[in-house]
Amino acid sequence: MNILLLSAGGSACHGVIKSLRDIDFDGKIISVDCNSLSAGFYLSDEYYIVPEAFDEHYIDELVKIVKEEKIDLILPTSSNEIIIISKNKKIFDELGVMLFMSDYDAIMDCSDKMRFYDKCKDNFLLPKTSMDYTEIGFPLFAKPRRHSAGSKGVFVCKDQATINCLETDKYEYIYQEYLPGQEYTIDVLSDMNSNPLVVIPRKRLQTKAGISTKGRVKKDEFIERQCQDIVQFLKLKGSVCLQMKEDFSGNLKFIEINPRFGGGTVFAKLAGVDIVKIILDIVEGKEINIPEIKEVTILRYFQEVVC
Repeated sequence: MNILLLSAGGSACHGVIKSLRDIDFDGKIISVDCNSLSAGFYLSDEYYIVPEAFDEHYIDELVKIVKEEKIDLILPTSSNEIIIISKNKKIFDELGVMLFMSDYDAIMDCSDKMRFYDKCKDNFLLPKTSMDYTEIGFPLFAKPRRHSAGSKGVFVCKDQATINCLETDKYEYIYQEYLPGQEYTIDVLSDMNSNPLVVIPRKRLQTKAGISTKGRVKKDEFIERQCQDIVQFLKLKGSVCLQMKEDFSGNLKFIEINPRFGGGTVFAKLAGVDIVKIILDIVEGKEINIPEIKEVTILRYFQEVVC
């Protein structure tokens, strides 16, 4: 089996590569990115520089790579790339490539934050969200409506002055109720029928540029049940990264869902649940074994790559 990984400069891709190396994966790991200085290139067996995801030539270049490297499987390690790839699913089906990810409509339900709010607000606890900041009240969160990653373009706005400083020339913004409490990231793996197989919650103890750098994996029945329900409601497949945060009263609300591997999904592996291995077992038709989750605290540090 040859696997194609997206956004080789991102921590989600790096985490998947770590998992593949640890299970002694005997296929080829191919990575792509639009940045020639992407660390994942030098952790892969082969790599290619490609246009940005929404470039008109992106799919054509990806198809060339798929044919050249005889790719069998593409995993969702980047937000923007999976939008355009899932939209062109038929092309990859015809090439015999499995996309272990959600369908295009489900991905868009999550990627467009206003669409996500409108679809889920009557069934799940979410922070009040609007395209009009005057409907929210200060303080509030301002976030790009679409196509953002990490914490790019995200601000806490305490007054009109901070609203005036937003990069409205670059992003279309949505505005959300400010949630001051504990934040959680939850990794969920579902099969290709949107049946959740395992849910791994963790407290975010520290983040940098939107990526978890310290976290505590901790079982929580309420969080696990809520995440199972919303994943099934949205018909999500494969690896999904969800975020919840407490409001002033301690109520947990969904603030974002990313239908892909998260930057900290490797924490799940360190807690005993190797999501990548489970996916490979599913793809290869093997018996699925879901290990017991270990409650552990995980700290991250930098590792250098010389190229």
